[in-house]
Amino acid sequence: MVETKKYGWGVKAAVLSVAILMYTTSMSTPALGEIQKAFPDVSAVTIQQISSIPSLMLVLFSFIAGQLARVISSKKILYIAMIFLIIGGIAPAIGGGITAILFSRYIFGAGYGLVFPMSSAVVQEFFSGLERDSLMGYKSAVGALSGVFFQMFGGFVAVMNWRWSFLGILVVIPIFILILLKLPNSEIKKADKDASKGKLTPTTYGICIFNVFFNILQFSFMINIAMVLTNSGGNAGQAGTILTTFTVAATIAGLLYGRVIKILRRYTLSLAIGLLSIAFFVLINAVSFTTFIVGGFIFGLGFGFYNPTMTINVMNSAPGASTLAVSTYVSVQGIGQYFSPMILAAITGALGLTLGVGAWTIAAWVFSVICIGSVVFFTLYKSKNSSESA
Repeated sequence: MVETKKYGWGVKAAVLSVAILMYTTSMSTPALGEIQKAFPDVSAVTIQQISSIPSLMLVLFSFIAGQLARVISSKKILYIAMIFLIIGGIAPAIGGGITAILFSRYIFGAGYGLVFPMSSAVVQEFFSGLERDSLMGYKSAVGALSGVFFQMFGGFVAVMNWRWSFLGILVVIPIFILILLKLPNSEIKKADKDASKGKLTPTTYGICIFNVFFNILQFSFMINIAMVLTNSGGNAGQAGTILTTFTVAATIAGLLYGRVIKILRRYTLSLAIGLLSIAFFVLINAVSFTTFIVGGFIFGLGFGFYNPTMTINVMNSAPGASTLAVSTYVSVQGIGQYFSPMILAAITGALGLTLGVGAWTIAAWVFSVICIGSVVFFTLYKSKNSSESA
């Protein structure tokens, strides 16, 4: 059986390589400032859709991946995903105007949406127990390192030619070969099909709604950092360095997460949102490249603490349907990220604020309120439970 069979490092390498595909979307983010220069008549919101369209496609294709898993193997789903990634990913490097680039991002996003849920599914299919848990940790590390590479690559080559930042998608080719040769064909399990029929709870929906709201605000960092820095006299290479700092900090937070949650428990969420608030305040007052680096690092810590906290919360909210809960959570995350540029543009415009820094200002104050409110709520909730148990 798949559950009891032991697999070597060849299979493990193929499984972990899927995590690399998840981060191919980050290579174009540092280049947004240079792309805006290449298309001066195109609005900033339209340019930002180069990063946000894959998030929209994540909403649809993460669900499609779940349905496909009922009838075909994970390996075949990954083949389909990689074909979409390579076609949609390489097209902007070849040529075309902004319309062609945006169209290609929809194709790329289809592959991105299929890959995202499969990165965890393949680990669960072929491994179990402590070995599975260890590989989940390795998966996060591989993904973080991939994010560092793609962000640095995209930023530095964009200084020479912004189209070259899309060439990083060629990494799909060796991964395709590795998966072809080493990843086993999995069986279609009825148990997985039945598990998806569980019901979500009101708490699950509440967490998902909050996650939409959260991603509208936090995604303003990713889509604005390159353009804000460029407008301040920086370049795409520096933007890539800041995004790399963010990824490194998020990795550090992930490694420290086990210890932090043991100490802070429910207040870990308050810490995460508080760090994000501080990061945005640092960024809106940044006067040098070093200050941007500091802001990016603090943001990475907050983001790194937020993700596992909310993932655990959403899984616990629906014990009989944890897979469906996480799938829904990831999908609404894509909704928040896709609509983030448009919603924040409308709000900053209504308030008379500059799009980039203005969005960060809104995020800084809103996250401050949420942080304080969460501390008060958790304290009162804890006191109430203590009184009831007494």
